[in-house]
Amino acid sequence: MFKVKIKAILDKYFKELKIKQSEVNKASDEAFLAYDDYLYKIREKGKEFILNARETHKPIIVLAGRPYHQDPQVNHGIDKLIADMGATVVSEESISHLNNKFPVKVLNQWTYHSRLYSAAKYCTHEDDMNLVQLVSFGCGLDAVTTDECKLILESKGKIYTQIKIDEITNLGAVKIRLRSLFAALEGRK
Repeated sequence: MFKVKIKAILDKYFKELKIKQSEVNKASDEAFLAYDDYLYKIREKGKEFILNARETHKPIIVLAGRPYHQDPQVNHGIDKLIADMGATVVSEESISHLNNKFPVKVLNQWTYHSRLYSAAKYCTHEDDMNLVQLVSFGCGLDAVTTDECKLILESKGKIYTQIKIDEITNLGAVKIRLRSLFAALEGRK
């Protein structure tokens, strides 16, 4: 359904620019194939990392953030910091498809938010998996997503951890927060 809607929008837009519908269809088909391949690769790599973590008895941190949070200049290398602390890091994109749709308390109309909620819910069923959410400002829509993720995770006894990356001038506070998370998880064993 999503692809049909997108193609209709593209057809209308490019028709006004006098670009042939056959060219638009070919380009959009190739784009959707590339996107599907991208998702497949992320999910397979996530599955590989999770299997390896479980074989080596490492905790798994689902590092959730907006797409631009993947930029090392934006996320300050928090993924590497978590890995250096002995955990395996996967993205919410690598696991969000593993959970069936479920009702949430908020309007759930954006792709990223839907992935985030699904990943949080999936973590509630996995003893070795915890979610850390990166946020930039913690206001607006981020305030909604943080509240909903916290509700999802804590309703099943999981620890909600949020890191506001716009407030970081050095990683000292992040290290303390992550060490606290790992200590609390260790204490629960």
